[in-house]
Amino acid sequence: MRPESNIEAIGQSRQTVLSVRDLSVEFGQGDDITRAVTDLSFDLERNRTLAIVGESGSGKSVSSLALLGLTRHVGGRTVGGTVIFQSEVHGRAIDLASLDEPDLRTVRGNEIAMIFQEPMTSLNPVFTIGSQIIETLVLHRGLGHAEARKRARDLLDLVRLPNAVRLLDYYPHQLSGGMRQRAMIAMALSCQPKVLIADEPTTALDVTIQAQILYIIRDLQVEFRTAVIFISHDMGVVSEMADDVLVMRNGRRVELADAATLLTNPQEDYTKTLLAAVPKIGSMTGERAPKPFRLPHDTEKPEGAAPAKAAVDRSEPVIEVDSLTTRYDIRSGLFNRVTHRVHAAENVSFTIHAGETLALVGESGSGKSTVGKTIQQLVDPVSGTVRFRGRDIFSLPQADRKRFRREIQYVFQDPFGSLNPRKTVGASIIEPAITHGLVTDSHAAARRVADLLLKVGLETAHARRFPHEFSGGQRQRICIARALACTPSLIIADEAVSALDVSVQAQVINLLMRLQAEQGLAYLFVSHDMAVVERISHRVAVMYLGQLVEIGTRQQIFENPQHPYTRRLLAAVPAIDATRRPRRPPMEGEIPSPIRRIGDEPAIHGFRSIGDGHLVASDMDSFT
Repeated sequence: MRPESNIEAIGQSRQTVLSVRDLSVEFGQGDDITRAVTDLSFDLERNRTLAIVGESGSGKSVSSLALLGLTRHVGGRTVGGTVIFQSEVHGRAIDLASLDEPDLRTVRGNEIAMIFQEPMTSLNPVFTIGSQIIETLVLHRGLGHAEARKRARDLLDLVRLPNAVRLLDYYPHQLSGGMRQRAMIAMALSCQPKVLIADEPTTALDVTIQAQILYIIRDLQVEFRTAVIFISHDMGVVSEMADDVLVMRNGRRVELADAATLLTNPQEDYTKTLLAAVPKIGSMTGERAPKPFRLPHDTEKPEGAAPAKAAVDRSEPVIEVDSLTTRYDIRSGLFNRVTHRVHAAENVSFTIHAGETLALVGESGSGKSTVGKTIQQLVDPVSGTVRFRGRDIFSLPQADRKRFRREIQYVFQDPFGSLNPRKTVGASIIEPAITHGLVTDSHAAARRVADLLLKVGLETAHARRFPHEFSGGQRQRICIARALACTPSLIIADEAVSALDVSVQAQVINLLMRLQAEQGLAYLFVSHDMAVVERISHRVAVMYLGQLVEIGTRQQIFENPQHPYTRRLLAAVPAIDATRRPRRPPMEGEIPSPIRRIGDEPAIHGFRSIGDGHLVASDMDSFT
């Protein structure tokens, strides 16, 4: 351990609560050692937010785990550097990198707390939300159970969870994603920590829920004067949250500056590349058609150049959805009777033409994915029709419906979860073509796989690898190649880029545009990311509680939104402007539930025309 005098000298500033110097972290043993973080240095000041940004694998999350001594629990170890923390529990500056586990426990969760990216995996599923918050208060604050429960209720009120008394006895699976994340924030703030580490706390959330979470973190930081380390790859979120920004790449610090300077005048090429790849609301104003990203220093040939724009063929729709209604039964009671229904999609109608992208947007629970799954015949509708090139899919015999499954392909949100980990990617790519009888011998299959890999910007040799050997962006390209194996007319992309880093996301979007231009593909692009939707779509349909509330061209929806819910979605999108903080009011509560009792049917609204195909729900008062 270093001499106390040296530690005190490093951490002597009253404002600096955490000082990291030359931090290095390694994984592996013997000849198989990987350096995940190399010589990382930064200071964190009280009541300020330091954002650490970079792509997957840059070392953001590993460095945050190292601050709390958690890398040893995931196979890593700190091999160099100091992490000097001004501890009130110990009454002096301490080096977290050299503390043993018992001493770290007195700091971890007490003076330094962490909000993890996925609350469902970081909350214990067998304990209630209340019991997990109470445990922290009893352990670190020495409170009795009754007092700790009252404090836990107050914390849930603090993060604006409705009916906190009831939610204390709920289990994690009974809460929505946004509610779970707020419960995690309540737990992290239970001991009023001096430092709060937020690791991608809003990545998987809808824009409106994300806006709530960001507002809560900012509000509580002001109240408790907490220093925040905010880890993200979303530069819009960083712009809203950060006072200072640290850019990482390959485990090393690339650039460090205050947010206004870094976002308006970045010095390093890598930082410029990250910022160039960020889709910005309003950047497409005046553009009539989708437009690819222009990425500086792009090393991937197919996506580096702008693809030709696809010509939309208006002669005949590829798909016509007419009054589609899909519901799910919920059974309960002693006799397992249907007592409630999820009204996932109600009276949904739209068309998509060849070469056209229709974006279906809305929050979780709005019914977007259900519409896509119904079109793909993964779910049967209650009523309505889906006509593919004029033929109603659901009126055909089962044998004839198989052909339409070949013509309509699906790209899922999680590429790793949708690829078989025991099959090579070549086998996964060609499997749909073999299933539908499009490939009959191994030589033809190998040629087809090689051609598809080249189409999506990968190498033919990649066919022999397994999914775990690829990055997230590469795996999503593999899923796109698999969708193309049956030469489909329509591809349903269900949140296909929402979990990707911004630069990888931009490359995949450019790839989708290029393939559309080359093959005249129609896309149903399901997303909650309005900035991405503005970049890729020809037309946009907005869903709320299973019903479309507005539909029109990209220009109509983004430049002249009429429905209050559409305006709410657009207002919640973070914008890159470090010179000012957003003044939007906090959004209370959750999106209303689509679950209704039997006999309590939702009112089906009509539409009024704004002009030139722009339709908006006629009954807008019920949505405000």
